[in-house]
Amino acid sequence: MNIKDVMIIGGGPAGLSAAINARRRNKSVVLIAKEAISSKLWQAPKVENYLGLTDITGQDLAERMREHALEQGVEFVRDELQNLWEEEGRFSGMGREGQYSSYTVVLAVGVMQEGGIDGEQQLVGKGVSYCATCDGMFYRGKKVAMISQIPEGEEEARFLAELCERVYYLPQYPLKQVVDPRVEIVKGKPQEIIGEGKVTGLRLKDTVLEVDGVFIERPSVPMTKLLPDLVMEDGAIKVDREMRTNLPGVFAAGDCIGRPWQISKAVGEGQVAALSAVRYLETITSKV
Repeated sequence: MNIKDVMIIGGGPAGLSAAINARRRNKSVVLIAKEAISSKLWQAPKVENYLGLTDITGQDLAERMREHALEQGVEFVRDELQNLWEEEGRFSGMGREGQYSSYTVVLAVGVMQEGGIDGEQQLVGKGVSYCATCDGMFYRGKKVAMISQIPEGEEEARFLAELCERVYYLPQYPLKQVVDPRVEIVKGKPQEIIGEGKVTGLRLKDTVLEVDGVFIERPSVPMTKLLPDLVMEDGAIKVDREMRTNLPGVFAAGDCIGRPWQISKAVGEGQVAALSAVRYLETITSKV
């Protein structure tokens, strides 16, 4: 397997900044992200507080950032890591589409929303899933709900429609197209996932959807699932001024380390994380 110097998880401003700065130091980089362009930035109608760019849309800024990274030789992979572990001086990540390996990791996964729905954490693996293509087969002929914060959830909903009796789709972003005639669009914010030992329903403000499973699509899986030993503080990844986490070789930047959730802050932190990762690489006397 091709081992990279730096594995970056997340393709928003922090992740792209980390990727560009690591490549500027001649380090090999793979950037893994579920979204081709950060949906949070893409949806911004105008960005007016980014230094030097007085009138630009979020989509244009995101595309410029991505083009810059491509010009620097950053390798982009459209995938979502399901597992990440360290052994023998290197990190290995298993995604839906492939397996990846590196000597350092930069977490740039955006706003942390772990167990954001009442009942979610208690019912993970008991009807709550973060991967429709992984677990959809268990719900053949049943009723399910798909809660998605990103447009990529539409593809997952269409996949579920091939298997399930009924699919409710709850987009938590501005929906711009018909997902699939077999998918029922439900507006509203989920309040609670219901069930004792297994999922039996999804509570909204004014109704309850009777379902056997709830699938949740976010820009990334919960960090406590990827790295159970990662120290969190007030719902964010705890780092020092060098963007180092408590795990050697693991750095973090951007919205996932806390407020303010601003593009310029994320870009600066991404740069610091990359430079810290480069310095860490220099301390490794031998790469196994």
